[in-house]
Amino acid sequence: MAEFRKLSKEAVDNLLRKKEKGHGMSQRERIIQAYMEKLKELAPGEGLEITLEKGENRQTVKNRLLRAAKRLGIKIEFIRSRNVIRLHRTE
Repeated sequence: MAEFRKLSKEAVDNLLRKKEKGHGMSQRERIIQAYMEKLKELAPGEGLEITLEKGENRQTVKNRLLRAAKRLGIKIEFIRSRNVIRLHRTE
């Protein structure tokens, strides 16, 4: 059977405060938020060059960038390259 433990009002308040500050976000959500912060800095016509860390998947990073751009309501296009990911903001 599952174990139940009662939480005090203070414990619940602490948990809710942490969640509001972003401590309750999943790792995936924190990564998307970080990508969104970088994309927010771009004006139309400006771009980014992203160097992948060892073990990072190129397509995963591109998918995250597309997801972050969609949430921000901006459009990005990728520029073909071999060793890095390059993109620019179109709108």
